[in-house]
Amino acid sequence: MDKERIVVEDVLTSLAIRDSVREVYVERTGSPWNEKVLVKRKGDHLDAKIFVWEDNRYLYGRIYRLLLYIYDILNPAFLYDSRRAPKEEETPVWELYSQIWGIYADSRLERTRIPNFYDRTLRRNLFAEVKKELAWDQASRLFDGLWARESWTHGEMVEYACAPVTAAPTGDPSVNALEVEVRAFLKDHSVKKHLERLTSAVLKDMANEILSFTSYHCHGALIRSSYYGIHFDYKATTFAEMIPTRNNRLLLTLRDFRTSVPRTREISGQTDLAGAQEAIKDLFTLMYLDSQSP
Repeated sequence: MDKERIVVEDVLTSLAIRDSVREVYVERTGSPWNEKVLVKRKGDHLDAKIFVWEDNRYLYGRIYRLLLYIYDILNPAFLYDSRRAPKEEETPVWELYSQIWGIYADSRLERTRIPNFYDRTLRRNLFAEVKKELAWDQASRLFDGLWARESWTHGEMVEYACAPVTAAPTGDPSVNALEVEVRAFLKDHSVKKHLERLTSAVLKDMANEILSFTSYHCHGALIRSSYYGIHFDYKATTFAEMIPTRNNRLLLTLRDFRTSVPRTREISGQTDLAGAQEAIKDLFTLMYLDSQSP
């Protein structure tokens, strides 16, 4: 704990808030994702408790970013008002509010060239996970605007979290973007639902023919649904996968177990289906024979 205490004292002095913080309690945690800060006001001073990953990598930057939240709360220009902060049970708004404040902290670390676990790339990915309704390029544009912003008030953060698109228009969410489509299947998917994404009767028939052929000719193969497509498995190994998309594309990928190199082909109305089916059968046969070898 000595290292953490030394860093805490150094950062408090660097941020010029040492006189306003009576005590910072440090508790170690087993994951960087569990790092957080809790603050309690005691008259003219603050008491804080920070949860710090027990690994020493980027320790100074990780503690610095946690104490930046305290700096903001103490900063009169930030106008912090705990009564306006979203509650954790207000999940979508609270998650975005948390991301915005995190981006504000981490972008300042980058400007001061302090090495940080939560760098721009990681922050961008975390933000895209929160804004699942946006395509990646839309989420990225919104993130870039947040990252470039050099100052906030607490009220602006709350308003932004409640209406982010109003604050920074990104265009209508693209329901046809593959990543948006995939996210819709994270909790609710089946082979039937995947096939329903195809509006082309021809492609839907071809997909059903591939499934029927595999079931008949690949004895012991398991056809199952994943969140993004249909898997063809043999003894817990996926040897092929078929992905139907809403814009009438049918992608078939064969995974050669000998080379671990996937080969993807797009199935269209003009595709020689017999060739694709034989490729599935040949790969399955090789897997089957290999499994029988002593």
